[in-house]
Amino acid sequence: MILASCATHSLPPIEPVAQPAARAADPRLCVPLKPEPPVRGSIVQPVTAEEAAATRDYLNSAAQARAWGREGWTRAGVAAEGCDPPAAGPPRPG
Repeated sequence: MILASCATHSLPPIEPVAQPAARAADPRLCVPLKPEPPVRGSIVQPVTAEEAAATRDYLNSAAQARAWGREGWTRAGVAAEGCDPPAAGPPRPG
């Protein structure tokens, strides 16, 4: 009798969670990535301390912008890994 007073009700069975259906990747992610453009040109040798500082600031910010862009392209490449291979076009005559 003592054990009967401590009994609790069982929880109802837990329903399995329905998994969402797979979703196709955005087609904009599936196009081949363009290569990074090459660095071209040159700059004029700075003469004054102000020009040297401005040149240094520009070159540092340009390097940071290119690194930021490379990170974005890396992420785009990872996203494109989920893409189906491109569909083959119709056969060419001849």
